[in-house]
Amino acid sequence: MRGIRAFAASVFAVALALMLCFFVVLPIPPGAARALLPKPGPGERFFQVVAHPDDDLLFMSPDLFGAVVAGRPTVTVYLTAGEGQSGLDDDHDPRAYAQDREAGVREAYAFLAGVRDEWTSSPVDAGGLRLRVDTLAQRPDIHLIFAGLPDGGDPRAEGGRGALGRLWAHTACVSRFTVRGGCLTGGNVLGMLRALYERFQPTVLRTLDPSPPDVGADHVDHVASARFALAAAPPSLEVRSYRGYTISDLPPNLAPPIRALKRQVFQIYRRHDYRAFMGWHYRAWLERMYRCRKPKPTPYNPQP
Repeated sequence: MRGIRAFAASVFAVALALMLCFFVVLPIPPGAARALLPKPGPGERFFQVVAHPDDDLLFMSPDLFGAVVAGRPTVTVYLTAGEGQSGLDDDHDPRAYAQDREAGVREAYAFLAGVRDEWTSSPVDAGGLRLRVDTLAQRPDIHLIFAGLPDGGDPRAEGGRGALGRLWAHTACVSRFTVRGGCLTGGNVLGMLRALYERFQPTVLRTLDPSPPDVGADHVDHVASARFALAAAPPSLEVRSYRGYTISDLPPNLAPPIRALKRQVFQIYRRHDYRAFMGWHYRAWLERMYRCRKPKPTPYNPQP
């Protein structure tokens, strides 16, 4: 009898291990995860402002996933091209790399929406700036907008690194990395965002953390993108802000099936981003999502 019980216990342990492997490792279609994803409220229309292509996938998800899978109108603005040190500490073409990252988020959104990765592109004037809006062909309520400002890690921008932060801090003039034309001020960035809010009429604005507990522990672009987004937002918008790099030391708070889906979506993006090494920090971000307390807009007061 004791041998039978031991055998039964071992069979149960193997079965349990296989079940856990299924939930943690095997791909989970977004539709199958629908019941586990956060539910959007009635009539909500979402607008994300982030610094880099992938910030939304890493720090605003699974909330973002829930809106896309549920079929809600979703617009995401990427303020910088995300080129970083590409072409400086390696031999890659930085503009091609920026385009690769754009392709990565397009494919990730199409996967979440459950449709083909086919997009249409159209020019839009936003506050005097010419922008390209990519629209998912089979889900025309999903739009991605790439503003193309220099990444904060790129010393090639006017004034060197930290271009977006300097635009927020004072009246610096910075040319866009991916678009030819004159240089922009922080006022131009605010005008662009205000025009986009007016055009798309969102009800919910998602931003990164405008005031992290340790500013040096987060990316300067994350903080500046959030402050621009909040300063431009009309009072009617509901704001939800999300912690960035600073979630790394917080406890994992996503259920195993959601972690698996988040990893799967990020792997789709990562096929286009040769610099996204899957180290411990990426693993940490993919196991967590933390909202901030209700943020207060920081006034835009450029210093001469």
